[in-house]
Amino acid sequence: MGNFLSAIVEQMDRSTAGSEDTARRVLQMCKGSPKNALFFGDDVFTPQLIAETTGAALLATFGERFRAESAAASGLDARTVGAYEVTKTDGGWDFIWYNGLTEPDGVSRRLEQIRGALSDGGTAVFRTLCWLIDPSLDTKSYIERRFGRPEPLDEVLRQAKEQGFLIEDFYIAPKSDWRRNFYEPMSELVRKLEGAVVEDDTASGIGEFNKEVYMFDLHSAEYSFVYYVLKAK
Repeated sequence: MGNFLSAIVEQMDRSTAGSEDTARRVLQMCKGSPKNALFFGDDVFTPQLIAETTGAALLATFGERFRAESAAASGLDARTVGAYEVTKTDGGWDFIWYNGLTEPDGVSRRLEQIRGALSDGGTAVFRTLCWLIDPSLDTKSYIERRFGRPEPLDEVLRQAKEQGFLIEDFYIAPKSDWRRNFYEPMSELVRKLEGAVVEDDTASGIGEFNKEVYMFDLHSAEYSFVYYVLKAK
């Protein structure tokens, strides 16, 4: 989205669509009592929830330095890692929560990395952007340009099984995760700049953001984040 909207995102609680309610619902789907846990994502609430709910020794990892700094300030053990990095530990993690967007190396590769970082019998939550139905040509073209290439929901299930996971459950993020918890607060920040004298990058960023919201309002039935609850065999 450019430097302007990246700066806007830094003022928000999360960098992608999501909600505290979704984090709670998905964590309730997870069974077991992990001794250690790994989080990779773009919000501070979810790793706090995992640590408080499970009592596991948790490492929170972020692709954005400012998120890692915020997490550390809240008392979490946090660090900045590569954009698609799955940190390993001796003996494996009992629990991994990986908030992905789309996977340039492919979903199968990311699932392979997650499986390799899990202990035997461990549980993983893998979030990725999915097609919920066959997308229209307009939606497919725009979403792939904006986010990358989502996989169909059922294809992720198939690839997870191929990587040696049992499918425990999955949860489709509701529209409110996008509209009420992401686009609306971002719109408030963007609105303060509309009508002002702005540089080209700012005007372009506002235009791109407005187009993204417009596409979501028209085509949100076709795609969303899906949280897969997976168990390592």
